[in-house]
Amino acid sequence: GTGHHETTFLILKYLMDYVNPGSSVLDLGSGSGILSIAAHIYGAKDIIAVESDIDCKNNFFENLQINNINKSDITLLIEDVLSYENFNYDIILANINKNIIKRLIPRLKNIKATILLSGILAEDQIEVQSLLNTNSMKLIHKDQYNEWLLMVVQND
Repeated sequence: GTGHHETTFLILKYLMDYVNPGSSVLDLGSGSGILSIAAHIYGAKDIIAVESDIDCKNNFFENLQINNINKSDITLLIEDVLSYENFNYDIILANINKNIIKRLIPRLKNIKATILLSGILAEDQIEVQSLLNTNSMKLIHKDQYNEWLLMVVQND
């Protein structure tokens, strides 16, 4: 991950609008760690990156080193994002495929975090928006880059 894919770019574009110094960030499906690293650079302090693919681990730590970030500044957990249970964060990032997002949404209702969802194709917007509405979650901002969407969501 370099940050050049449309879904990553969309989150990077808006992340600085939501991260404040000292913010806590949960990065679900963190992959190479690019979004966690950006959150750290923007001043987030409590950053948890959750990734199910063990093959991402070396690349994640290599990216920390390239960016002069200590391993202790961002916690990487190798586990299924759907088994993660603590959503007590200021910001939750989910740059992950639509099917996982659809399974995450009901688990993210009634939390206080601002949620940035990406990995959603424009053609799937109505389906995801309907699921957000069903779970009383409010779409506060949407952006599109090529065929990919970013949805910024908060609970009502």
